[in-house]
Amino acid sequence: MIQIGHILSVKNGLAYMEVNRKGACGSACAVCESTACESKSEFITVPNELNAEEGDRVELFVNDHFVLHSIYKVYGIPLIAFLLAIGLGQLILPDAMARKDLYIFIFGALSLVISYFILRSVDKKHADQAKLKMVRIL
Repeated sequence: MIQIGHILSVKNGLAYMEVNRKGACGSACAVCESTACESKSEFITVPNELNAEEGDRVELFVNDHFVLHSIYKVYGIPLIAFLLAIGLGQLILPDAMARKDLYIFIFGALSLVISYFILRSVDKKHADQAKLKMVRIL
């Protein structure tokens, strides 16, 4: 995935820059009233490997496969864990149990908490793949 960034300042080998995040449809057109299409600015810090200077526009790259895989992990794994926990709760807990639905909900909520900690530990192992890299100065 390629993004264009505008360098605001450079300090200690890092470039502080503004990147315009694209909206859901790619750009904000005049006829669209949806806020999902608006471009939003994000401020990020990237290693200044190209020795770019303040005011330069640079091309940034992040691995597409990593981005899509991360989206799957962040949304898919907790959802699957939640649904499995609810299903297991339905099977394991007896029907005559008082407040069975509450305990099933607690199982589901606990599965979300557990998946958060698992994903956080996995994320730390793959943090180097998530970094934006300067490709070239425009």
